[in-house]
Amino acid sequence: MRALLLAVLTLPSVLQTARAGGEDDVPALQRSLVGVSLGDDLGRARRVYPPAQEWSAITYPRTGVTRYRVERGGAKVFPARVETLYLGFKRGRLVEIEAVYDEKQSRAQNVEKLAGAYALVYGEAKRSADRFWWSDGKTVLRVFSEEIPIGKDGAHAVAWRTAVQVFEAGTFLTPYSYR
Repeated sequence: MRALLLAVLTLPSVLQTARAGGEDDVPALQRSLVGVSLGDDLGRARRVYPPAQEWSAITYPRTGVTRYRVERGGAKVFPARVETLYLGFKRGRLVEIEAVYDEKQSRAQNVEKLAGAYALVYGEAKRSADRFWWSDGKTVLRVFSEEIPIGKDGAHAVAWRTAVQVFEAGTFLTPYSYR
């Protein structure tokens, strides 16, 4: 009887230990990217990337996220191989960080290569077309192609750049929409 009682009492911890080593578990995702971390305030972001000019911003009413766009010339200090940064704030705290790589880096490390590098750390990604993402229930990490408008010979065209994004789970409607 004692052995049965002991087995019943220790079963939950044995199951939890077995589950902790399972394949479906995703390690805690990184909550920082390019020198800033989720939860930072705008003052911290401006200390890391001192503005050389005012950053453009748009607020999405459905999510309440104010998204700042920081171009390479818009900050006195800027990360190497990055063309554009997007910093999303909600209630004064950073809830989204997106880095869009420049043309050279995007050619050297396309979406599939970057997703493969993250897969070595976090396991196989969920995928929808050319979008890859991981979630640990608290944070979402996403790798995708960003469409960049360019003017070419008076016509409108687009270029594709590799982008990586980290955001708080539940901030956006889906892992790949921010409106």
